[in-house]
Amino acid sequence: MQSIAPSIEQVGSLLQWSADTTEHAHIEVVKDPASSTNNHNNESQICRCLDRLKKCRCFNTAVTLHKSAHSAPQTINSQPCNDSDAESAQEDITGPAFASVLDEIWTAQRSRTNFFSVAARLAADPNPTLPLQTFIGGSTAIHLNLSPSLCRVPINHVAQIFDLPDLCGALSDYVNHKDPSVQNVHSFGGQRRCPPDVYLPFKELHVWFRVRLQQMSYHEPCSVSSTFSVHAHPPDSDKWKYGRYDAAILNVDQEAEWPSSGLRGHAVVQTHLIMHPVSPRGTVNPFTNRFLIYVQQFNIVPQANGSAVEHTTGLHVLKRATRASGSVLGEIFPLDQIRSYAHIVPRFDRTADNRLTTSNSIHFSQSFFLNKYFDKDFFYAIS
Repeated sequence: MQSIAPSIEQVGSLLQWSADTTEHAHIEVVKDPASSTNNHNNESQICRCLDRLKKCRCFNTAVTLHKSAHSAPQTINSQPCNDSDAESAQEDITGPAFASVLDEIWTAQRSRTNFFSVAARLAADPNPTLPLQTFIGGSTAIHLNLSPSLCRVPINHVAQIFDLPDLCGALSDYVNHKDPSVQNVHSFGGQRRCPPDVYLPFKELHVWFRVRLQQMSYHEPCSVSSTFSVHAHPPDSDKWKYGRYDAAILNVDQEAEWPSSGLRGHAVVQTHLIMHPVSPRGTVNPFTNRFLIYVQQFNIVPQANGSAVEHTTGLHVLKRATRASGSVLGEIFPLDQIRSYAHIVPRFDRTADNRLTTSNSIHFSQSFFLNKYFDKDFFYAIS
């Protein structure tokens, strides 16, 4: 991506694409084909390589069509057929057969899972296993895998794995200022109110690295939209050296409703931990009836022209929220307050940071765009 940084400034803002998507396209149509060249006349050799790939795809499509046309069952008939019968048979082959092949090529082979139906079925079960791992929060269906990624891990160990030194304090604030019997909306607080060594009624956590979210279509409330995954993956030694923590929309006002309220009453957050407190063996704890998330907040930066969005891109500008002490503003929330996946794009300065890659650009950046162009339902919700 650094090699094409000068062209970014010349072209201007790519409204519909994030830097990640642009870099991915650059890899597919430039870098990969260039790797097979002899480093001379790169442009012509790259074009020749792309042309060959296109011909291979067209050939595969033609072979598939040919096989489908000749795989239709043939009926044995000793009677001679006239021209009209032949034309009718030809139409049968090139009509429905052709359409079925196109469906096979271009249509998704797997049906879309309706998590709203799954949640309703689980809620109607007279003897459910609580807490439900597929449930509805507001207008969003939320799904967790049956088995957690990490089982019964001590809280201090989780804090080390995810590099969250204030995790114990955040859990203490949540436990000491939250009535577990009341399903009201939790909101961001001010300074950390509890010391990190305060007593907690649980000592271990189940941890998930991903949660799946599904909403109804914005203009067709009876039709489910695509499912998006929000990742909260700790650092590893392979690709995600600094972890993979996706952004999301979180409801912080019980009077607001997503998506009709837009960003009013909602916060843009970065999800760092998806967890479930585990009661000590032989005990029952009211705080274990809900899944929890640890998130860090982004503030929406007001623009000089009085608008909420940046005038060139039409996107909201985000910055990491901090406390008065300078520490990042992180809090514990019930998972059922999450409403949508959010796609954030690093906001680059005039000078490109040569450390940035697809896996660390969110970690090193401090300013972001809230990309509303990645999904049409999200676009309508915040526009």
